[in-house]
Amino acid sequence: MQTSSSFIRFGQEQPAQLLAAYLRRQGIECDVKASDDEQGRGFVLFLNDISQKPEATTIAQDFLSNPRAAKFQEAAWQTGAVSSTSGSLLGSSKLPSLKELANTPFTLSVLFINIFIYVASLMGSFDFWYNSLTIQYFDQLATNHQWWRLFGPNFLHFSATHIIFNLIWWWIFGGQLERVFGSFSLIILFVVASLFANISQLLFSGPNFGGMSGVVYALFGFVWWIGWLRPRWGISIPNGFVVFLLLWLVIGYADILSVNMANQAHTFGLVSGCLLAITLHLLVPKSKAN
Repeated sequence: MQTSSSFIRFGQEQPAQLLAAYLRRQGIECDVKASDDEQGRGFVLFLNDISQKPEATTIAQDFLSNPRAAKFQEAAWQTGAVSSTSGSLLGSSKLPSLKELANTPFTLSVLFINIFIYVASLMGSFDFWYNSLTIQYFDQLATNHQWWRLFGPNFLHFSATHIIFNLIWWWIFGGQLERVFGSFSLIILFVVASLFANISQLLFSGPNFGGMSGVVYALFGFVWWIGWLRPRWGISIPNGFVVFLLLWLVIGYADILSVNMANQAHTFGLVSGCLLAITLHLLVPKSKAN
């Protein structure tokens, strides 16, 4: 007879869910349950079949030595193993703890790179960064092989308002998604969104543009649609912010602002995020996601 057995305890839910997702992919059925005891609040991983404990122990030791390994992050992405208590992306007013910051290395890296380039540009190196990061047409890239330029516009901002607006939303969406899904998944979103947004803007209006807003709209679209398609995953965005971001998209096309907006980047970024949410919804069986 198979019996459930307590296997390992974590202080936070995310690592417990990451390990559980990978174990399930290896055919080891398990569950994660919240626990309050003398050690404080934690999350305990239970094995459904105690006979699988030796194999699970080997995997757990590997996980503890390198929890950010791509195979563990990929398992969480493919199985939809997200925190059931994560709540709304904008639901917490507390400042992030050092542990939470440690769980968002990619979000922080992109944020600091943007800030560094913007400050350096203000100090006189704008031409250098602009000439180094501006996107180019494919015939040029095929000759010079500077393929990083497909992502270069993400790191070019032309005013304080521009960079503050983009980085606030990047931190809200990117930080929370990285804590829930892991760095590997956020990198996938970033890459796909960048290609959709930047290439579409290039083809519609040429190479003279910059900003993270295309990626921001992709993350917004992903959160919005995943929250609608899989509400039990606990990821959502308040309706007021949905209205604001969609209205801002429409205002850009109305051309009533004093600045030029990368409308195609916004639109195709949004579309890419929605498509990624739909793809994940279709790939992850509901029996595993709920």
